[in-house]
This record gives sequence, structure tokens and C-alpha cells, in this order.
Amino acid sequence: MEKKQGRVIFCPTPIGNLGDISLRTIKALRAADRILCEDTRHSGLLLKHLGISKPLVSYHDHNEKSRTQEVLNWVREGQSLALVTDAGMPGVSDPGGVLIGALQAEGLAYEVLPGPTAVTTAVVHGNMAQGRYLFWGFLPAKKGERDRALEGLKACPVPLVFYEGPHRIMDLVASLHEVLGDREVVFARELTKKFEEILRTRTGAVLDGSVDLRLQGEFVVLVEGAQEEVQEIDIRAALRERMAGGMKKSQAVKEVAKTYKLAKNQVYQESLEIE
Repeated sequence: MEKKQGRVIFCPTPIGNLGDISLRTIKALRAADRILCEDTRHSGLLLKHLGISKPLVSYHDHNEKSRTQEVLNWVREGQSLALVTDAGMPGVSDPGGVLIGALQAEGLAYEVLPGPTAVTTAVVHGNMAQGRYLFWGFLPAKKGERDRALEGLKACPVPLVFYEGPHRIMDLVASLHEVLGDREVVFARELTKKFEEILRTRTGAVLDGSVDLRLQGEFVVLVEGAQEEVQEIDIRAALRERMAGGMKKSQAVKEVAKTYKLAKNQVYQESLEIE
């Protein structure tokens, strides 16, 4: 009898509303020999809701590396395993990345199912990204490390997206304001749940108390990207400066266009006004 091929199926779970679970995820959970859970008690409630009873194995940030070898052995034995986190996509600011890397290194089978994730839900709500954004996840808890990370993102021209919990959200806002300045920000709280809230404001308004930010639930935070500074260029003055230094007009046109990244024809038209 041919040995059954084992695999791990990475299963996204609802970020709040249980109705968001996909049919493929339900099928995978029902077919699994074991289910790897970030929190077995939390996932147990979801499985009970779905009427599924399977052996549950803890798999979280603190045991991910030590548990992975055991998981690989189960896959080699031909077992089908499903990995779920407390909410959303495994591997997105949640356990899963270490296991996928190990499966790839060993040439073992796995599958990733599409499904709910807080970041894309919040991005659509925020309506500031236009399809382009930088997702960072959780910033460091320590202020110094957090501020250094933000300093590296200061010039990013697209919106920044972060995850944060209620106990550190004000620390995050303070760092955003201090390092990035007073930017537009969208707080997406308790997504898909009964008390879902989308708040668009500015970091300064939160810090000075003008806006009341409810410190409850998990947050996705969208921050507007760096605004490109508009450089006022006096093309004719730039041309005259170079011509006074000995350049021919044609050379000056090329130099000014290159220096200020302007269309050569635009600079040439300005040069016609110089005697």
C-alpha cells in the first residue's frame, strides 16, 4: 500500500467574525490528523463552533523552533497537519514563517490557503494607500528601538501599516509624532467585530487630547507616507549661473536639465528668453 504523503496546510482564521472562515479552511481542518494552534483554548472554541474534534498541538512564538522538528517528523510519517493562529494569516506577524522555511528546506509538502487578514481589511478602510503600502507589523516595544525603526521609515513615500495592542498604542502614537511629525493616521480597531471602529485623525490630535482614542482591542494603524517636497527652481537663474561660469548655452541647458531632473525641452524653452 502506497504511503500517504504528509503535508502542512496553513489555514487563515477569522479576525473577529466567525462567518469569515472559508470553506477550504473548514475542509482542511476536518481532514487534518492534528491541528497546530497558537492557543489551543482559543482555537478550541472555533473548532467547537465548527463541530470539529481533532487533536490540538500548541505551536506559538515561544515553542515554534523547538516544535518544528516534531512537526517535520509527523509530515514525513504521512500525517496531514493544519496550522492556525488566533486570528488571521499564519506567518503574518504570527507563527508560521519558521515552519514554512523548514518545510522548504526539507522539500516537504505544504499549502497556504487565502483568507482573512487584518492588514488588507484596514488598508481598504483607510483608503489612503491606493494599492501601495509598506506593512511593518509590530514595532519594537522599547522606545529607543522603536524610534530607530521609524527613523528608517521616515522618507518612505507610501503609507506605513503597523499592528499594535491597546496597552502600547499611545507609546506608538508618541513615537510616530516625535519621529515622523504630525501626520494623518487611521486607527482600525476591533475589525469585523461588534465594536469595530475606524478613526481618521492626526497624531498630534491624539496626543493633545482633541481626539479620544479608545484603548481597547487590537489596532491596525495606517500612517500617511512622506510628502515629497516641491522644489521651486528658477531655471533661468540656474542657466545664467552656469553661463557666467563659462558654459555655452547648449551645455548649460544639458547641465540644468540633468541636475534638476527636468525635461531638456522645458529648459531649452526657458533658455530662449535669455539674451
